[in-house]
Amino acid sequence: DRYLTVGGLREEYGQAACWELLLRSELAEDQVAHVSRVLSSVTDRAGQPGAGGVRAVQERLERLGWPAHAEADGDTVRVRWDLVEHPHVTVVIPTRHNRTMLSTNLPSLARTDYPSFDVMIVDNGGRNADNERWYAEHRHGLDLDVIWWDRDFNYSAVNNTGAAKARGDVLVFLNDDTEIGDPGWMTELVGWSTRDGVGVAGLQLVGPDDRLQHAGVVLGMGGFADHVFAGMWPGADSMLGSTRWYRDAMAVTGACLAVRRELFEAIGGFDERFVLCGSDVVLGLDSVLRGNRNVCSPYCRVRHLESATRGTSVPRGDFFASFWRYSTWLFGGDRYFSPNLSLSSREPVLRVPAEPSTAERIGVVLDHRFDAYRQTSDEVEARWLADVCRAASADTRAAVDLHARNAAPFDVRTVNWFIPGIDSPFYGGINTALRIADKLARDHGVRNRFVAFCAPNEMFIRSALAAAMPALADSEIAFYDLDDPASLDAVPPADVSVATLWTTAYSVSRFTHTKRKFYLVQDFEPGFYPAGTVYALAEETYRLGLYGLCNTDNLLRTYTGEYGGAGMSFTPAVDRQVFHARWRHHRTPDQPVTVFLYARPGHWRNCWEMAAPALEEVKRRLGDRVRIVAAGAWATGTGAEMDIKRLGLLPYEATGELYRHCDVGMALTVSRHPSYLPLELMACGVPVVAFDNPWGHWILRDGQNSLLAKRTVDGLVDCLERLCVDADLRARLSERALADIAAGHSDWDAALAGIYPYLCDPEGHRPGTGFAAGTSAVGPVAGTTGATGVAEVTER
Repeated sequence: DRYLTVGGLREEYGQAACWELLLRSELAEDQVAHVSRVLSSVTDRAGQPGAGGVRAVQERLERLGWPAHAEADGDTVRVRWDLVEHPHVTVVIPTRHNRTMLSTNLPSLARTDYPSFDVMIVDNGGRNADNERWYAEHRHGLDLDVIWWDRDFNYSAVNNTGAAKARGDVLVFLNDDTEIGDPGWMTELVGWSTRDGVGVAGLQLVGPDDRLQHAGVVLGMGGFADHVFAGMWPGADSMLGSTRWYRDAMAVTGACLAVRRELFEAIGGFDERFVLCGSDVVLGLDSVLRGNRNVCSPYCRVRHLESATRGTSVPRGDFFASFWRYSTWLFGGDRYFSPNLSLSSREPVLRVPAEPSTAERIGVVLDHRFDAYRQTSDEVEARWLADVCRAASADTRAAVDLHARNAAPFDVRTVNWFIPGIDSPFYGGINTALRIADKLARDHGVRNRFVAFCAPNEMFIRSALAAAMPALADSEIAFYDLDDPASLDAVPPADVSVATLWTTAYSVSRFTHTKRKFYLVQDFEPGFYPAGTVYALAEETYRLGLYGLCNTDNLLRTYTGEYGGAGMSFTPAVDRQVFHARWRHHRTPDQPVTVFLYARPGHWRNCWEMAAPALEEVKRRLGDRVRIVAAGAWATGTGAEMDIKRLGLLPYEATGELYRHCDVGMALTVSRHPSYLPLELMACGVPVVAFDNPWGHWILRDGQNSLLAKRTVDGLVDCLERLCVDADLRARLSERALADIAAGHSDWDAALAGIYPYLCDPEGHRPGTGFAAGTSAVGPVAGTTGATGVAEVTER
């Protein structure tokens, strides 16, 4: 349809006819998909673009209103910038007063023909009269200032300091070990970096041997990230095309890049958790997450003696920081690099079956096994869990006696958080535990310790904490082994100990170096397993005598009413920095309705087996009127037969933007906690289709802020089709959903406010005061709003 609408191929453009068609179609990102399989082949790649190619690009430039013209340049078309306005540029150069490098860099920089720029040098080589005199004598006519840096070197912090004092509307970051060879280099950078839709702009770099050193960053190459085409000659051809082409990239090197000050400040500058390497990549990724593309130009190349200033030693912590920021693309693939190409070679070659996986590459560097323990619910696992998850009646009595001895209120100063390691600190139950710990530290000065039953790797755990909650980065970390009871005795004492998963509840039950024991209950975990050994072990944790910190009133009622525990509840919220509808995308009537699904095929808790046939049926009924987008811990494979766009495991910051581009969301759970997904979708203005599960009625109300389906394929299809074809219904549900989130689920600080007082005095609160101790009615209570996080139950 699009082909016919725009008029099809035009013969007058010759070999550039297909190129011109794509430029003229002006397709939005969500209308484009990359098929990574070989569907056809040609005997010869098209040669020179000719007059047709130049004309096609020129017409595109005119439609965009860009101040540039197109001209032929060998086998490509060059964009020459005819800037009418020249925004002021500040060039930021970090150095350790390397006079040898600066004596090459500054004179070459002085030959720049851009009319409005200044230079800001950040020097941590030591301020003294001799060094100051050297700069006074070697300005080379430049508008130059020097900031003296007297702290430990941190590449990110040094550049951020220079940027904070810069005068330019465009910031150019340049290493001191570079040499400018083309006076027009700054015009090239400014031309690209100031275009709408472009984030960071960079240039190709060549090394001392004139071979390419940088032409854009590929995520996953060599393990974490590397430079495509490095080692090749400029102008060479490859399986990824000519090195002479402009290229979009996930990132460009910080040795030479340009970015608008406005975007740089919105991102927050370079991430200072990176000491030497990686923050330039993250700057590019953050630009992409804001809907931009990053451009690497093959023109005006810059010569670079890489790492001459600092050497080639990368701090080990930078690898860990890189993992948490890159992981989406490490495991899901770089959007600009074919999955058929090897990540072991900078020169594009076909991937071979024996190539190491991403997990194998980075696992060696991080000293972390990505195939570590995962629950499987098989006989071997059940036998092991039965052996290690032990509790006797005496253990429960000991917990009750402990709490009786420490019944008087006291200020909690230290907390041991028992965790099962960390896969991702951004999602699910672990993220809530970290939020609570962060609030305890910020508001009450609590010292948190994280006690993990996993292979000891302090840097991995610490980097995960820093990635999600920077204030927790300096927390103490301890490890223990479920198979070794003595290791539990070695864990340092704390005022309070908190279990965060059912398996850790047994450890907290046996831990003796604490005054109180709590259990962060975030779902009815026995329901994750078939009736049997593991179900029984998980259920028994509710009878271990631990105080409950229950995520929703429903789970408090379960914990107290069905198992006789004591506890309090809080009602979850959403992160309004990520999940909001302030710039929600609104579709035109001719655009397909987008249905979002979070799913992990093969993982029973998300009901994929029911979602898949329902989506197939909706697609059969509505055809091109509906578009299906899925995200989760899978990026390829299942779903191709349904025309599903699979996005893999997204960065946390990207999920809100994805939801704002969706019209209908599916959130399918049957447990007693509906997950945070419905709340996050609703906060982005997306009407939700969920199962009619009474345990979710505290937030989901059929026909008011969502549609609740029978737990069958037919039930899902009916609700999905109804929402897809009725725009007025979507708008009404969306409006109410936004109001409900704003009224009761928009502030995590408020939601968690009652936890610290309860830790300090769990026995001193009575019904109606915001906490609960005792028993309540069994089962869910339909219509409970949960807006205050207060559960009223009878006194024990």
